[in-house]
Amino acid sequence: MSSMAGTGRIASMDQFRGYTVAGMFVVNFLGAFAVIHSVLKHNNTYFSYADSIMPSFMFACGFSYRLSLLRRIDQVGSSLAYRRVLWRSLGLVLISLVVYGVGFSFKSWDEMTGPGVLRALAELVKADAWEVLAIIGVCQLLIMPVVARSAWTRFGTMIGFSAAHFLMSYSFNYDFVSGQPNWMDGLWGTTGRRAWDGGLFGLLHWSVPMLAGTLAFDTMTVTGRSSGSAAARLMAWGALVMIVAYALSCFSTLYTVDDRRTQENGDPIDIAVSPVIPPLDRLSDRPPADLLATAPLIEPEVLAKNYWMMDKRIVTIPFIWFSTGFALALYGLFVIACDRFGASLELFRLLGMNPLAAYIIHRVVERTVYAFVPKDSPLWWTMIGLLIFFAITMLFVRFLDRQKIYLRL
Repeated sequence: MSSMAGTGRIASMDQFRGYTVAGMFVVNFLGAFAVIHSVLKHNNTYFSYADSIMPSFMFACGFSYRLSLLRRIDQVGSSLAYRRVLWRSLGLVLISLVVYGVGFSFKSWDEMTGPGVLRALAELVKADAWEVLAIIGVCQLLIMPVVARSAWTRFGTMIGFSAAHFLMSYSFNYDFVSGQPNWMDGLWGTTGRRAWDGGLFGLLHWSVPMLAGTLAFDTMTVTGRSSGSAAARLMAWGALVMIVAYALSCFSTLYTVDDRRTQENGDPIDIAVSPVIPPLDRLSDRPPADLLATAPLIEPEVLAKNYWMMDKRIVTIPFIWFSTGFALALYGLFVIACDRFGASLELFRLLGMNPLAAYIIHRVVERTVYAFVPKDSPLWWTMIGLLIFFAITMLFVRFLDRQKIYLRL
């Protein structure tokens, strides 16, 4: 049955969470090397395997978020439960800033002028603050008002966030994240500064897989529902969401090289003049087969970058919804393997039980191993570096497990 079996934990989610952490280790480490195929690297043009990991991690965080919040509300009441979420979320942001830094430094006291400090803080909020732990922390705050509400309220919030992101991207955010001229940068004072992983306003879309995780929790905890039935629902919904997201990505096929912008000197750049509103008049001139976008996990030919590509930098609608559907369907497979048939990997258990500690440790170990593995290393040395990095990281994680020390998100 798809219950917590009296332990307070769902085996499939512990394993799934461990898988996402392990996947994060692999793609973060390998992404730096020239010899590695692009499907294992983060990119801004299509849905690669590497780009599936962070949305799946957000999905797992949402699942645990609803589980822990509902339990704590029952134990201590709403006021204390929400206060704990607030401080815990702010704590994740602080940890992220400590682990990753703030993206700037003042080399002398003379540089700490009023305009200099304001520019640095503006760039921090626009771009540099948004590593995964800070994204998780702020997304938890964004969805806090609805996490304990009905499924329809949470699903409506997902749609509302996407609608808001679309309108912001049309108004300014596509260019804001891309470092292109826009009115928001004029107010913000960060003209020319690019962001990644959506920047500040991308938090709206990173909340989508987190909310989907809360819905998956509901699916798993319906009284009397078998694990097989829950898995079927998860995979069916995941498949439907991926199909719709892929269909939306087909708008990207309407763009041609003639839609690219030009710089002041006349040189073209690979961003469309109108990246958010596609040239719909071309629909009637194209045969249906030509309107099909390149399949996910296959690198496409980029004619002019636009909002309808599966773009992690902008966190576009096709990207975030396809990756959310992917997480739903993949978790359904974990439910079958773990909850129905009892499959379990010790590696995933260790990482799934202690994700925050594992995340912090892996960043430190990664920097140390990189010193011995240059970015132009051959494949065999790159893979040896990956194994050494993994082995050292897991030594620390296993030690913490034996000491019963757990830092969870």
